[in-house]
Amino acid sequence: MKKKIIFALTVLMLLIPGVIFGVTKWIEHQNSPYNVSDVLDDKGVKLYKRGFRLLEEQLATYIKEHYSGVSKIEFSPIFVQGGDGQSMFRANIVPVIYDLQGNKAYLGKKIGENSYSHYGSFWDVRLDFNGWDEEIIELKVGDDFIDISESKKLPVEAKLSTKPKIDENIEALVQEHQLVDVKKSENGSPDAEVVYNTEIRKGDFLEWH
Repeated sequence: MKKKIIFALTVLMLLIPGVIFGVTKWIEHQNSPYNVSDVLDDKGVKLYKRGFRLLEEQLATYIKEHYSGVSKIEFSPIFVQGGDGQSMFRANIVPVIYDLQGNKAYLGKKIGENSYSHYGSFWDVRLDFNGWDEEIIELKVGDDFIDISESKKLPVEAKLSTKPKIDENIEALVQEHQLVDVKKSENGSPDAEVVYNTEIRKGDFLEWH
């Protein structure tokens, strides 16, 4: 009997560190900004990754085709907030532009006393499921939203010929000397590198840098 008790205590002592480690890791995962399971299920994650990838392509294509002096365009992760029953769910990205001198500037952030438009759900892309649980992806073109649910790459009809909020933002970045020699031009920047980002995390996109 005594041997059985000692054996049981030994096994318990060996198990306790493992249990503590497992619980600790679970708590860390629950509190991690990379855990979005409380606001998006697996289907939602897939939808947002695909929808925002198409939005990023739309924005990058516009900048490449309408601005000279750009060497690189990249994007922040997809930042999600809300959806907790107390605030509305929203998702945003931050486009980033590099000029030929290596200067780096962020779109959609505050410049001096002026705030510039954000890029994300509701305003630029609408994502949902229909009654058959099929993905719905709509990108804004002009004043309308175009359904591109069946597209894997940006279709011609979803390309932008104008995007005032990008134009105003880039003009302000040039005036503030955050970007140098980036100009509206029909020649564009065809050799500019584009780095897409479909990582999803919780947090405030305005704090990303």
